[in-house]
Amino acid sequence: MQHESATRTVDNSVWDEIRNFKKCLIMMFAKQEKELVFLETVMGLAQQRRHCLIECIPLPQEIAKQAPLYFKKAIDEAEDEWSQHNAKKLIDTSMKGLRGSIPKDFPYFHVEFGLNKGFVHVIDDEKQFKSSLGLNVIRGMLQLPEEDMHRRRRHESVEAQKQAVAKFVRDWEPFDWTKQLD
Repeated sequence: MQHESATRTVDNSVWDEIRNFKKCLIMMFAKQEKELVFLETVMGLAQQRRHCLIECIPLPQEIAKQAPLYFKKAIDEAEDEWSQHNAKKLIDTSMKGLRGSIPKDFPYFHVEFGLNKGFVHVIDDEKQFKSSLGLNVIRGMLQLPEEDMHRRRRHESVEAQKQAVAKFVRDWEPFDWTKQLD
């Protein structure tokens, strides 16, 4: 329940809980023939302004298969704009996971495709790094206009939002691993 600014710094029990949620979300969306991409952007660690946030984005399976290529290309291209050093641009986390790939207390962008494949990029210059990188890549993959993702959310009626939440709760119910804790 304590404040954390990054999943890289959480203790083992919290890490396991996060993985349980991810596993169950993956199973839930697999029933809908979708695969998940998880995004985490960690910046401003010294100021502790940001809370830990993992975005979970379901994608159609055919598009999800191409996600690693899109993210690799986007990070490689954008790195030229951000980097002050010849640091490794993209670290594959498939073998060691996030925790085995970078030390604590580094700003980073992490993208995970399911549970066992992903990339992490250590953010060299936080002023130059766009925190919207992950969502921008997803927008490009889905061919959405930039403002579309946010505009839809802002203009939905309260009733439409309530219906969306109720649908998610119904879909989530068979996969909710926290029921086992009772």
